[in-house]
Amino acid sequence: MKATIEVKDRKEVDLIKTALDDPKTRAFVQVVGALLPLTPRARKRVLEFVADKIAEDAEIAQQEGE
Repeated sequence: MKATIEVKDRKEVDLIKTALDDPKTRAFVQVVGALLPLTPRARKRVLEFVADKIAEDAEIAQQEGE
């Protein structure tokens, strides 16, 4: 899919294309885009939930490895 966005100059176009070629950067941009419409309080709740889930999964994996 192609999309048109406003950019400052050709250098910015090249930098954006380069960044979006990296899967991790593309994912980061998508997460930021999903969070920005939320209120700061809601963003904090979402990120705390994700952090808790990651910590919980790590704890379970550690317990299973013992």
